[in-house]
Amino acid sequence: MEKKSRKEMLNKVLEFTTKALLITAIALVVTVIGASVYMKNFYVPETVLKTAVKESELPANSYILCKVERTTGFDWLLLKNEHGDKTNELCNISGASPFADFRFRYEFEMSGSTFVFYVEEKRMVYSEATGQDEVEYIVTGWDILYPVKHEGIIFGLFMPNRYITEHYLRQD
Repeated sequence: MEKKSRKEMLNKVLEFTTKALLITAIALVVTVIGASVYMKNFYVPETVLKTAVKESELPANSYILCKVERTTGFDWLLLKNEHGDKTNELCNISGASPFADFRFRYEFEMSGSTFVFYVEEKRMVYSEATGQDEVEYIVTGWDILYPVKHEGIIFGLFMPNRYITEHYLRQD
């Protein structure tokens, strides 16, 4: 009789512990998701350097979209040209530049964020490095396209994707 009640008691304790652990795990997941949603959508850091723009907000046929592409003779990969056509060409940018305005950490430069450049002129320039003519855009300004991409899983979950912040600047 005592063995049965002891076994029943252990089963009840095990059942209670399992339920408590499950509830704790669910609460933890909900908390992490809630914190992530808050940080990405509602939190405004005090050190905002630039606010991201949506492509739908941009004036037609006056901008290009580029990603950083560090390769011999080129710094940028052109994703969308000034006519709105999608492309996958290497190019260079002269004039306003995010790298002239800020000293970004390498991880941010290579995170895959897309930059918007406002085109004044497009020209072909001979490059000593490649021995051929290359596309160069003269630009008057730049923005970053929404959403801002972040390096790493943690920053991807918790950093706001509407801003470039001081977090992305080199400390040296």
